Amino acid sequence: MPEPAATPAVDQALAAIYAREGTRLVALARVLSGDLDAGEDLAQEVFIRALRALQRDPEYLYEPVWPWLRTTLVRLVIERRRRLRREMSRLLRLDRAAAATEWPMASADVAAALASLPPRMRACVVLRYCEDLSTLDVANTLGCAPGTVVVQLREARKRLRLWLDGGEDGTDG
Repeated sequence: MPEPAATPAVDQALAAIYAREGTRLVALARVLSGDLDAGEDLAQEVFIRALRALQRDPEYLYEPVWPWLRTTLVRLVIERRRRLRREMSRLLRLDRAAAATEWPMASADVAAALASLPPRMRACVVLRYCEDLSTLDVANTLGCAPGTVVVQLREARKRLRLWLDGGEDGTDG
């Protein structure tokens, strides 16, 4: 179902509420969330919900409006914390499952060698040799010139050869 269209009266009412309570709500959201950016996002979400409520019923919010704003914010903060906890729990389960998987020694050596490469060089190697992309496709994916990919792959092969031949830090010495 489409959202009801905003009217000038609804826009003015929300603008007045925002002007009066916006700074206070952002400050509270920052304190409750413990994150400056998330606090601003949460406060904006409260005002989005207020707009939707006012579009459905222009009389929905009445004075004092602060308790409604505060309650809505607290509920959003709680929802966010629950969502973050669930996400962290899933990530921990995935991490435990990955740690429980034993890698053959050769694979572990290759993984360690890849981890020793700088990020762009590692990306070139993985995209070219693991994802089987052409040099041009790797360059397009990484937003660089094909010549850069060629140079990165050449240097990566040298470093990986040194690493896997016994120079664990990827150097000769």
